[in-house]
Amino acid sequence: MGFKSSFRTMATVLLLGGVALANSDRSARIAITVFVNNSARVSAFILGESEAEAGRIFYAAGIGVEWVHCQDQRLAQNICSRVPAVNQFVIHLVPTGTSSSDFVFGMAFVGQNGTGKYCNIFVDRIKQTEDDVASVAELMGTVMAHELGHLLLGSRSHSPVGLMRSVWDRECLQGIGRGKFLFTRQESTLIKERYRTTVAEVQGND
Repeated sequence: MGFKSSFRTMATVLLLGGVALANSDRSARIAITVFVNNSARVSAFILGESEAEAGRIFYAAGIGVEWVHCQDQRLAQNICSRVPAVNQFVIHLVPTGTSSSDFVFGMAFVGQNGTGKYCNIFVDRIKQTEDDVASVAELMGTVMAHELGHLLLGSRSHSPVGLMRSVWDRECLQGIGRGKFLFTRQESTLIKERYRTTVAEVQGND
């Protein structure tokens, strides 16, 4: 799954008024680990800023994120090559977009059973928006959070509002980093419920 940016065609503006955004209920927090394959060779500074923005979005939903860079030679080789565990996900920063539309910034791979572990971020398409966003790093971080959101929420997880909206116009892009791109409270609750159910199922099969 992915989403489209229609900032060049100025799609209808999606309003955020009255949206119940997730709060940071620390007592109900969960934690995930994200393995990052930086094939696009994004600079350490930009990547760090992107991860900080994605982490901020997840923190607001009560979700902690640990980032693991698979290009880090100090890590054991098998850390990133093994099958992701229940709380682990993989982001691949791809140099060139592979989808048919130039307006798609990323793609999450979700199976028919509604589960998935892998997503791609199309770095070239994000950089093309440089004149339309305050920060490319913040946009990349928001895209990362959106695609990880698909993996955590499962099938049909697009929303008309907030982070998981499917179409982002120019006004939306200009709001990146201003706190408008967050999971809704309902999405935050669903992520935690799915996560805990999956953990319980895995533990029950051990």
